[in-house]
Amino acid sequence: MNKEEILKRSQTENMLGDERDQQIRTESDSFSLIFTLAVTLLLVAVNSIKGLPSDGFLAIFWASISGRDCLLFYRHRKAYHGIIALAAAVFVSQILQTI
Repeated sequence: MNKEEILKRSQTENMLGDERDQQIRTESDSFSLIFTLAVTLLLVAVNSIKGLPSDGFLAIFWASISGRDCLLFYRHRKAYHGIIALAAAVFVSQILQTI
């Protein structure tokens, strides 16, 4: 292999970033999900104390879970991502029926 072929191959292998970039992306996705859950629980608690409905917050949370796992299922073809995406979508549809 010559220098140009090695460079081209390296660039195509690292299109999504190196291992460090992928680890940072994974950690930020996890933190984002935990933060979204914490904010959702806080809003649900405040609305429950005030006697207000909180179904909309739960629908948004479960819709974000469904969207995330749909994308992960599409990219990785792991069955558990598909199952989680489907279950979250069912939760969203059930919540929206009660609104």
